[in-house]
Amino acid sequence: MVFIGLLLWFAFLFAAMVLFGIIWAVSKIALWLIDLKPLPSGPTTRLTAPVNPPVRQRPNVPQVPRPRSVARVPDRPAADTPAASDIWPKWTASYRQYVNQEKSLWQEQFDSLNSRE
Repeated sequence: MVFIGLLLWFAFLFAAMVLFGIIWAVSKIALWLIDLKPLPSGPTTRLTAPVNPPVRQRPNVPQVPRPRSVARVPDRPAADTPAASDIWPKWTASYRQYVNQEKSLWQEQFDSLNSRE
């Protein structure tokens, strides 16, 4: 009894597969006919480009007004303009003296490296 039920189940699945295959093939043929695809006449058939390309239509949109030319502002002040003291507070006289001392110390150490040769 189980064998017959299993056999009927396989027969049902096979019939459903065949039925859906037929439906799929008919729908593909119908879509192919609706698209009006040209029948292939041989392996070297190529589609040809249209002789006259379509004319490009311009959109009905007004042109954007051009921006007015504006004089450029300089990025930084001229070199002869002294910087305000509050911009560079660390460059005081005592800091410049410290920097000069450090530079002289580095120069002495560098000179001593050269003198060993």
